[in-house]
Amino acid sequence: MVLLPGTDARVLGLSSRTRNRRVAARAGVTVVDGGEAHLDAGAVLVPANVLIEPALFPLPGAGASVPLAPDGSGVLDISTATARRRAAWTILIRTEKKTDGWVSRHFNRPMSRIVSYGMLTAGLSASHASLLTLLAGLAGAVLSAEPGYASFLTCGILFQISSVLDGVDGEMARATLTESEAGARLDTIVDQVTYLAFFIGAAVGWTREGSAGQAVLWTVVVAAALVLSLLRGARFVSRHAPNASFVFIDRCVRRAARDSGGLVLRVAASLFTLLRRDVFAVVFLLVSLTGQRALVPALVAFGVLLANFTFSVYARELAAAERGATHAAADAHRHGARSP
Repeated sequence: MVLLPGTDARVLGLSSRTRNRRVAARAGVTVVDGGEAHLDAGAVLVPANVLIEPALFPLPGAGASVPLAPDGSGVLDISTATARRRAAWTILIRTEKKTDGWVSRHFNRPMSRIVSYGMLTAGLSASHASLLTLLAGLAGAVLSAEPGYASFLTCGILFQISSVLDGVDGEMARATLTESEAGARLDTIVDQVTYLAFFIGAAVGWTREGSAGQAVLWTVVVAAALVLSLLRGARFVSRHAPNASFVFIDRCVRRAARDSGGLVLRVAASLFTLLRRDVFAVVFLLVSLTGQRALVPALVAFGVLLANFTFSVYARELAAAERGATHAAADAHRHGARSP
């Protein structure tokens, strides 16, 4: 593949030639910069005013020039400022994950893409987005430690905001093709830290509202169980998942429920939806609207019991589902590989 000479425009803060190289490299295609020596080499020619996308592969015939597809499938026009903005939003929309639930797809993503667009345009990275998510989460946790309805409601709103921001780092990484195991691990750590911080903050606020004895007991018991459950989940993910994301657990539970056909496991898989970050944030916001802080440890305790019940009772089914998910991922990667 030959990148023809021309203006090296920037899209989402990234050089167009750099992005084209990354897309081609991911498809296993050799890329060279254009020049007279390469024009008759029988390579596919890529004009400077386009961005190539993974959907372009397999490549057109040797010696062909990559056209501008009217529907933007595989190739994006970046010849004008308007075209570059349109290409940027197309790329961000395509960062949506197949594993996204209804809340993420229809509520969180439309907002997180705006943040991703702004941060990438400003030259920031996915790590900066993870830090922003952490700061929003910790700010909400600090506010939740204050007694009163207003602080608890603000805590719920900030938890929802941190849930929206949670998708930004992944969007930014996928848009710039900079996904990494370290990035996935950082995202998971930020998730777990904010979960614990919000829980502890809400418990402290509950104590300060006059429920000291009951609140302390509930907090100690549920917090210990939560930490142990997170460690158990992290162990499962580190042993079996392709990356550090806890979404792998939800995927395995759903696959196990589908493969086994057991009624109880199907019910557990349905309830597992409530433990997803996007859905849990909405539930937490609804709880904050009630002003009843006692519902927070009850909600967390429900999640802990559900997760441990599923892991303990259906360990065999989850192991089978994990093997199936791993094989499916390997097949997808093998079928997705393209030759130059």
